[in-house]
Amino acid sequence: MRILLLEDSGPILHLIRARLLNAGFEVETATNGHQGFQMATSNAYDAIVSDLQMPHWDGFKFIDAIQVICPQLPIILVTATHEDEATFSRLKSYPNVQAILRKPVDFNLLFNHLQTISPQTHTSVNKMARIVCTIGPSCDTTAPLGKMILAGMDVARLNFSHGSHEQHHKALCAIRQAEKIWDKPIAVLQDLSGPKIRTGDMRNGAIILTKGEQVIIQAEPLIGNGERISTVVPSILKDLRKGDPVLLDDGLLELRVLKSGAEEVVCEILVGGVLKSNKGINLPSTHLSLTSITEKDWQDLDWALEHSIDYVALSFVRSASDIHKVQDYIRDAGKKPLKVVAKIEKPEAVQNIHEIIQASDAIMIARGDMGVELPAAKVPRIQERIIRLCREQNTPVIIATQMLDSMTTNSRPSRAEVTDVSMAIKQGTDAVMLSQETATGIDPVNVVRTMSSIICEEERYTETSTIQLNELQQDSSVNPALSAIAGLMNISVALLLDPDGILYPSLSKWNRRVPTLLVTKSLRIARLSCLYNNIFPLIIREELDRVDMVHASLSKAKEWGYIRVGDQVAFVEGFRVTRTGFHQIGAVQVVTVQ
Repeated sequence: MRILLLEDSGPILHLIRARLLNAGFEVETATNGHQGFQMATSNAYDAIVSDLQMPHWDGFKFIDAIQVICPQLPIILVTATHEDEATFSRLKSYPNVQAILRKPVDFNLLFNHLQTISPQTHTSVNKMARIVCTIGPSCDTTAPLGKMILAGMDVARLNFSHGSHEQHHKALCAIRQAEKIWDKPIAVLQDLSGPKIRTGDMRNGAIILTKGEQVIIQAEPLIGNGERISTVVPSILKDLRKGDPVLLDDGLLELRVLKSGAEEVVCEILVGGVLKSNKGINLPSTHLSLTSITEKDWQDLDWALEHSIDYVALSFVRSASDIHKVQDYIRDAGKKPLKVVAKIEKPEAVQNIHEIIQASDAIMIARGDMGVELPAAKVPRIQERIIRLCREQNTPVIIATQMLDSMTTNSRPSRAEVTDVSMAIKQGTDAVMLSQETATGIDPVNVVRTMSSIICEEERYTETSTIQLNELQQDSSVNPALSAIAGLMNISVALLLDPDGILYPSLSKWNRRVPTLLVTKSLRIARLSCLYNNIFPLIIREELDRVDMVHASLSKAKEWGYIRVGDQVAFVEGFRVTRTGFHQIGAVQVVTVQ
């Protein structure tokens, strides 16, 4: 049986460890709750023996965290304090707390409790790929957000297609509070709604469109019926031409234009069915004069510039000029430089993908509208191609839409969904995204935990391909240290000294074998790095020279459970002028943790 022992008193830790070892148990130790949590996410244990009073994270905070990632993992608590009845009642409320023992430890009693514990089967959740979670009514307060952070959320998405500025502000405050409680930087992504084309309201909320009949789409608002419907974006009508397809409700219903016109368009119903109010309209063959950025988007962007937002996602991008407009607006505002994510969902975006990747700070493959605007059978290959192109350009990429969609209402995913997530990780995506699964789902924490376990399982088998190795040789001119890190064996962690946040995107691309700890003083850089695969920010705010920074980062990484005594750690850094006046391009230094 493998046991994780948490105890901050050195003599007591050595005593308990020695007795457990003598009894035939395998034992690993931690001296604080945060360190213990990190070890529990990285390894499989059969039981935990923990002190209640510990530094950094005490026993209660540690148990709360373990409840999220390993809810069935048995915990035996050991305490020297005379706790009151309220404390013991609280401890007994945790289903995985098997026993509460007092110090000095009665080892016979401890061993009897351990003998009743069966071997555990939980898997690691110490993933490298990132998880983007959409925030909504199911998870917009501090408590569930904190659990989602523990389960593996790295980026919180605020969907501005729904909700008011006041609601988003409330959610943002809750995200930042949970971030502070659990000591983990979280990036916040504002997703602009864009020119989402929808139908108007329908009589009694829904109408029937019958195959073979005709229906008119008109500019003037009206309550829709079987003969006429309206659209909330009437300017699209002038762009429609005879023969153009009109898809309704994510492509479930299909029309074809018979007669065009600026005020009304006559369509034949090719695929009929029930059409509810305010359903989406997709025009895959129509060149729209409609701008990709609406007046509402500009107002929402102004809101983001006033708040602690890190990324802004632009919907229905068609060309690089759409990205440049937003970047120019952000720069001219003279405030913080938000990073711009291009959502790829239009046929024009797929055609112009090279220039869009070059212009953007990140890419989101939004497969929902893409699978309507383009034949669904083409989406998997488009996804694979865009991931490859993003890797070549060193641009982070997010795979979005319906990844664990069935978990919106179910406690387990479908086998197809598990395979979908696994394939995205295998193809090399930086991040995967959850939409309604977390925003309105029955159990957002379980969804994130499930996503984490799928990622971890696939990452066990990830290998660097020959094509990627050839790319590495070309990229080594950016910083020769990249080649060294990619080839180093037997290191436990790469510690990146990157105060200005210049190198971590490159190291994210090439080091997906061992964790990369980004050492920075900037909370903003730490948050931005959360979108990049295998980058874990380590914030050290003190003004230190290089030598002291190395010692401080080693100490913190050890305290937080990333490294242990005897591990080999590689320090990576970029350009600097050394004490002797040399202009260093890049450097790698391997040390053994003492």
